[in-house]
Amino acid sequence: MEHAEGTSRFPVFLSALRGAIGRTPIWLVCWLVPLIFALAVALPWVQWFGDATANRYAPGSVLAALDEPFRHDHREELAGLRSQSAYVTAVLALVVMLFGVFSAGGWLQVFLERTSGHSVRRFLWGASRYFWRFARLWILTILVLSVVAWLTYAWPWKTFVAGFLFGAPDGEMEVLTSERTAIWLEWLQSGIYTAAFALVLVWGDYTRTRMAMHDTRSAIWAGLATLGLMIRYPLRSVRPMVLLLAVEWLILWLTGILSWSVNTGLADGGGWKQVLLLFLVGQFALMWRAITRGARYHAAVQVSRALVPPLAKPDPWAHRVGGPGGPQYPIDQSDEYGVSL
Repeated sequence: MEHAEGTSRFPVFLSALRGAIGRTPIWLVCWLVPLIFALAVALPWVQWFGDATANRYAPGSVLAALDEPFRHDHREELAGLRSQSAYVTAVLALVVMLFGVFSAGGWLQVFLERTSGHSVRRFLWGASRYFWRFARLWILTILVLSVVAWLTYAWPWKTFVAGFLFGAPDGEMEVLTSERTAIWLEWLQSGIYTAAFALVLVWGDYTRTRMAMHDTRSAIWAGLATLGLMIRYPLRSVRPMVLLLAVEWLILWLTGILSWSVNTGLADGGGWKQVLLLFLVGQFALMWRAITRGARYHAAVQVSRALVPPLAKPDPWAHRVGGPGGPQYPIDQSDEYGVSL
C-alpha cells in the first residue's frame, strides 16, 4: 500500500487538481446546477428593478448604488421582496446542499473506476447509487458539527476555558482586566471552531470515500474507521486537503481583488461591460469551487487506496473443485464424493 501512493509523479494535491480539471463535463454540471438555483432567486429582483426604474430614473443612475429617495419610495416593495427571497433562498440552499450530497457519489464513482468515457453518465449513476447512504452521513455530519459548536461556544467552553482558565464566569469577557486577553480569547475560540469544522468536513470526505470503496452502508461504522485512520495517519490524510484549501483560497482571494476593482469602476460611472465582467468573475470563482470540490474527492481516493486495507469478505467459492481456468463447482459437508489425484 505504501507503493500505491507514490506511483504518481506529482504530489497528491497536484494530481487531484489535474484529475478534477480533466473531468470538464462533470465540474460544468456541478457549476451549472447551483447557478440555475441562484438565477431562480435573482430573476425576481432583476425584473422588479427593471419595472421600478423604467421611467423615473436615468439609465445607469442607480447602477452602482441606490440613493435614499429610491429606498424610501420603495421601502414596502423592497421589504416584501426581501421576505419572499429569504424563504425561497432557504429552501434552495437546502436543495443545493442535497445536490452536494448527490454529486459526491458521482465524483467518487468516476474516480474509483478505471474506465474512461461517458463520464457524465457514470457520474449520474454513481450519484444516484450512493445518495441515500451519503444522505445519512450528511445528517451525521450535521450532528457532529452541532456537538463541535456546543463544545466551543456553550457550557464546556464557558465553564472550563473562559471560567476556570481565564477567570471569566459564564464567558463574560467584560470582567477581564485586559482587553488584549479578551480579544485573544475570542480569536482562540474562533480558531478552534474553524479548525474543528474543517477537520469534520475532511472526515466526511474520507468517510464517503471509504463507503464507496467498500460498498458499505453503515455511516457510523465507516465514520469510526475513518476517525481511526486520521488519528493514525494525521499528516498523510490532512496534508493534501490543507494544500487544496490553500490553493482554493489563493484563487478566490485573487478573484476577490479583481471583483473589488470592478465594483470600484461601477462607482465611477461604469456600464454594462463592468457588470458583465463582474458576473464572469463570480462564475469563475464558482467554477473553481466546483473543481476543488472534485479534487478533494480525488485526493481522498488516492490516500484511501494507499492506507485503507481492502474489506475482508467471505469467499463463497473457497471450497470448490474444478481444474484451473475451467468451471468451478462448490462442495459442502453434504457432498458424498471427494477428489482424488
